[in-house]
Amino acid sequence: MTKGTLSCETSAASPRIRSLTAILIYAGTIAAASQGDPYIWPQYIPTINYNFKSENPTLTMPTKDLEDCSGVVGTQSSGWWTFKWGAKKNSLVTEAAITPMLERLNKDFAYFRDTMGWPPDKRVQDGYRSAVYLYGSGLCTDNAANTEKGGWQSGVGSYPIILASYYPVYCFDPSCKYGDKENQMGGMVHEGIHCILAGLPGAKQAAWFQEGGNTWLQQQAAAQQTNDYRSMGFLNGCTFIAPFMPVECYSGWLQDGSFGGPSAEGVNKYNGSQQVCTWRTFLGGAQYGNIFPTFLGEWLGLGSVPWIWKNCPKRVLEGMAAALGEEQTRRLIMEYRAKQSLIDMKKWSNACKQLLNDNFGRSIGPEWEPYWINCETWKATPYAKTTKDADGVLTPEQRTTPGWSGANQIPLTVSGTMATVDFQPIGKNMTCQLCYRAADGTPVYGTPVSSGPCSLRLDKAPGRGVVIAVICNTDYIYEDKTTRKAHFDYRLRLGEGVTGAADIYTKWYNVGLVTSASQTRETAYPGARCAAVQTWLVDGRNSMIIEYDLPAAGAVSIGMYTPSGVAVGQLPAGYKQSGHHEERLKFGNGIPAGMYLIKVTAGGNSFFTRATVIR
Repeated sequence: MTKGTLSCETSAASPRIRSLTAILIYAGTIAAASQGDPYIWPQYIPTINYNFKSENPTLTMPTKDLEDCSGVVGTQSSGWWTFKWGAKKNSLVTEAAITPMLERLNKDFAYFRDTMGWPPDKRVQDGYRSAVYLYGSGLCTDNAANTEKGGWQSGVGSYPIILASYYPVYCFDPSCKYGDKENQMGGMVHEGIHCILAGLPGAKQAAWFQEGGNTWLQQQAAAQQTNDYRSMGFLNGCTFIAPFMPVECYSGWLQDGSFGGPSAEGVNKYNGSQQVCTWRTFLGGAQYGNIFPTFLGEWLGLGSVPWIWKNCPKRVLEGMAAALGEEQTRRLIMEYRAKQSLIDMKKWSNACKQLLNDNFGRSIGPEWEPYWINCETWKATPYAKTTKDADGVLTPEQRTTPGWSGANQIPLTVSGTMATVDFQPIGKNMTCQLCYRAADGTPVYGTPVSSGPCSLRLDKAPGRGVVIAVICNTDYIYEDKTTRKAHFDYRLRLGEGVTGAADIYTKWYNVGLVTSASQTRETAYPGARCAAVQTWLVDGRNSMIIEYDLPAAGAVSIGMYTPSGVAVGQLPAGYKQSGHHEERLKFGNGIPAGMYLIKVTAGGNSFFTRATVIR
């Protein structure tokens, strides 16, 4: 982190031969699927899974500090952590801030270590407490004034430290009134995670993953402890709103149309000593987003992320390919991009959708002055802009064609029982896949092709009559600056059942779904009996699925109401066993667009979830 204030988802072919077969070719392997067959993503072999506990026996809590820095005049230690300062300590840093800071670090890192299995940093592994040094206080680490701000992971000798100014430390003081204090305190944990990651063998040439893998761990830990998956860091929205950006990308889509490399190649430019902005508003923080590790954790398993830190010494996708091989790695990129297009991220789907809603349609240009290039403003949408010629061929806008491992999403209006397009790749290693969410909310994926006819049977009616063509580049090796400057072109000819390109400024990802805005307890009794309430529309707008988990058996009742309290659907109380449940509320003649309250009562507690029905 730079100096500054801390911020913190094959069926068998039909026995009869159809008139057309889709062919997918990778590394000499040919897979055939009958026309329009839906596609089921195969498992990856070998399993990508690792637990650091297998190499880290239970460690004893250290009782000593590493005395490695001159200028120390004060120390306060607690548990696994210590804090050190010099003679110039800012007067705002007192025991009132230090004590709760050490308590927070001990609590959070105990969960990372003891529950999630992540190792402590190198200091602890060698018998010393993890350390926070006070920046600007006269220590060996710096010559800064004690009024300077900022915090980051640094080191003394071969050992990592959190080097933090007075500002984030003071935020732990209950008397602190800073508006960003919660972010600052979370930022201190973020830098402590960097101390762990600095000692791991993976991602040494993947600065994007040093950040995104970090925020994933903090995000996942918080969600597991609270069973609350309703929100995630706002920079996760970068990946969803601009899917044409590569997976391994630092600072996103740069002002010259290229992309930042995996370790910020091409990003930093200076006019003398002054840094020049080379990135675009919002997208410049893409490296702090963690959607790729979130996808891996949900679809390959939580152990897949530790596996990367253990087995990918340089870059992430290239390291994964060493185990999975070329064919499976290219398929992994396709699966990621297809599930991204339908926001098919399991527990995190509603949170991801909210990020898209928050950034849809915003104007994106240079973030600040002085900038490198006054690039054309882009109106943000996950869907690629295209033009259609007289022969029904779609040509994508060049500036947002995919980078390496990037993708375009093209919404297509359809009718009938089959959708077909003719895929004409111009760039290398390109694929096309049709997919959609049905009106009942379920995702449907077609068979990917490398060129030619790409079809999908519409066995279930697509929500609002739209399917998405996901055009993907599957290159995963970053070689040099030509890699990050490349855009991959193609053409798409409309075929059977496809009537045209849909409007790119309509939120087609809302099809078949309900936006869940918030969830609060009506009562505050301990031992709550309900968690993770999710909702989505089915049968058009004639019914809604309410999904929830019960940690213990008990009586459950469900009701849905208008904001004024008028019931629009109810299920009487019934006894339910512990575990996962789905209930259907029926609305007779359907339900109009608008905001509703869903009340789930279980175990003596009531939970309210706001649900907004989109037109």
